Amino acid sequence: MSPLAKAWPLLFAALCLVLVAVDLHGPHVSSTVIGLLALATAPWSLPWFADLVSSLKVGGMELNFRQHIEQKIDEQQQAVAAALSSVIGSPRPASSGEPETLGLSHAVPAAPDRDGTASPGAATSLSDPEDANKNQFGGKPVASGRKLFAQVKAFPGSTELFLIRASVVSIDPTRPLIDDTPVIFYLHESFAQRVNRKLVKNGAATVECVSRGAFTIGAVVQEAEEIRLELDLAKDVPDAPLAFTSR
Repeated sequence: MSPLAKAWPLLFAALCLVLVAVDLHGPHVSSTVIGLLALATAPWSLPWFADLVSSLKVGGMELNFRQHIEQKIDEQQQAVAAALSSVIGSPRPASSGEPETLGLSHAVPAAPDRDGTASPGAATSLSDPEDANKNQFGGKPVASGRKLFAQVKAFPGSTELFLIRASVVSIDPTRPLIDDTPVIFYLHESFAQRVNRKLVKNGAATVECVSRGAFTIGAVVQEAEEIRLELDLAKDVPDAPLAFTSR
């Protein structure tokens, strides 16, 4: 970094303070003075300030943080909607430091897309009694040009809960997923809505849920020939938080 790049925050602050001195008259402090003082500290305070306010106005100038704030709000709404849809899954016990459902009761009604069918592998012996979907859907997240993948993020405001967004897409350009194709997702047994029937929209079928830990998701794509997919969230999501994968 050049000496000028290192010095510019100090130069900017000095300029703001000079303008404050010019504008300061008498014992009363104007809004312009307050704004200039805020700008003087901006190079150091903005990273923190952006998390607290949507915009800062100084005269006719506006420093806008609205996009950042709206993104945080969208993430919060998405997480709460996912928790309400199937209620929080608990593949591992909750820690004593947090309520069992973070204020969400297990009596919350399930979403209307509940599918009462049993897991395709329910009649077979389970290789893992704590993870009923393990080895019941083919053992692989990719088959016949279809792929099951997931994104895992921390639930806003919690160190114990995680938002999971699992999707099925086509990886075969010659065989795209047709809209309204049904895809059945199978979650962990601890979810109130374990079986979720979703329709393909814009080339993907997606389910969202909130869980305390990793488990295996199964998916059945209901095309002319049913395609079974299996995703181990503890192993097949490389960027998932360690607190989520370490059951």
